[in-house]
Amino acid sequence: MTAPLVRTDELAHTYGSGLTAVVAVHGVNCVIGAETRAVVTGRAGAGKTTLLHLLAGMKKPTAGTVDWPAFEPSPPGPDLIGLVLQDGGLLRDLDVRLNVALPLVLAGRTGTAVRDAVDGALELVGLTGFAKKAPRDLTGEQIRLAILARALAPAPKLILADDPAGWLDRRAGERLLGRLVLAADRLAAGLLV
Repeated sequence: MTAPLVRTDELAHTYGSGLTAVVAVHGVNCVIGAETRAVVTGRAGAGKTTLLHLLAGMKKPTAGTVDWPAFEPSPPGPDLIGLVLQDGGLLRDLDVRLNVALPLVLAGRTGTAVRDAVDGALELVGLTGFAKKAPRDLTGEQIRLAILARALAPAPKLILADDPAGWLDRRAGERLLGRLVLAADRLAAGLLV
């Protein structure tokens, strides 16, 4: 049996203190493995985004623990966790290819390693023919797919997606979520949406 990708024990996060404290996450216990396909639901402001930030190591818990047994170093970097953030917009002055490549280049990858990873991610999300397009020339669905490709390019072992289809219509959202599950399957990555 392989080690879990993420494990939490009574994970909690509170913003502020005293009378103004807001409990965003309280008492979360979970184990996420490579085979995990899970959805977190709740109303706006229920703490879903905070939970994903805690699982990604972007926030520190105010109580409880989160650990990443399968990753070294811990917490893992962006090459091991693919984040699809609500506000993970594309840089408007870069074409799709460069937007997808940017995290790889910032992580020190170069040349054919970047080109191959970007081509693979664009193919995985169905945007191969859009590599040279500027974000302003894309539909809303294509923008979300490009953001997804950027998260998938490093071939992460864990994909955390924060409302990835949030402002898409139902049909486009279903297509995007289908591509997300397909990508997780192909990468043998855990998936939490």
